[in-house]
Amino acid sequence: MSFAVDISLCRHCGCCASGCVCGLIRLPESGVPYIEPSRQDSCVHCGHCIAVCPEGAIRLDGMSAGQLEETGAPLSAAAAGRWLKARRAIRNFRPEAPDKALLRSALDVAAYAPTAHNAREVGYTILHGRPQVEALLQDTVELMEAHGLYAGHTRNVRNGNDTLFRGASCLILIHAPERILSETDCATAAAYLELILPSLGLGSCWAGMLLEACAHGSPAGLDLPEGHKLYAALMVGTPAVSYRRIPFRSAPVCLWK
Repeated sequence: MSFAVDISLCRHCGCCASGCVCGLIRLPESGVPYIEPSRQDSCVHCGHCIAVCPEGAIRLDGMSAGQLEETGAPLSAAAAGRWLKARRAIRNFRPEAPDKALLRSALDVAAYAPTAHNAREVGYTILHGRPQVEALLQDTVELMEAHGLYAGHTRNVRNGNDTLFRGASCLILIHAPERILSETDCATAAAYLELILPSLGLGSCWAGMLLEACAHGSPAGLDLPEGHKLYAALMVGTPAVSYRRIPFRSAPVCLWK
């Protein structure tokens, strides 16, 4: 890693040191902030130091503050709340596969989902097109039938009614190395995708039955990177219907202590 401070811009406010999640940045009484060479390998490259510096004085891993996107003003609580509450699981898709450029835009956002220790080891395998999804669908049905899972759904698929993947022409498989917090990392990435996709005219739904099937084995066509395990999967496509209202939800059960 490389960490440098522009002495002409730094005003010694200490924001970079307090913002460093690993406590690596030293703030001398005189001079500029620095990281001891012996501790540089402990940096997790989260970028908090360069993001928080009010003067844009820090250069991290060869990138200056001027090369980064500004955060802009936050959404109002009302706008953010309405967007989150309006999210719906989509189970009726138009037949065409979503545009790859739109999917890349969504995946670029999902890359910012938090990961444990900032490991950023979440991977994505995109089945783009109904033939690709159909191949995994048939393999999944065979696995389910072998283990007596969801007989009604497997029978539906055999009869031409896809109630597993809902006729979607795109499936995003979200995977990571098999570690204790990888499931949380992948689920969080999936949630980011769920929330950004509607802004691109797309919708999604968790392919939960695929995950349940994978608990009993691996469908023949499931080709993931070596050492990775499937932790989340989304059916993705253009919604065939539009939701115009936010349905009622009961107030959450909270324990205040």
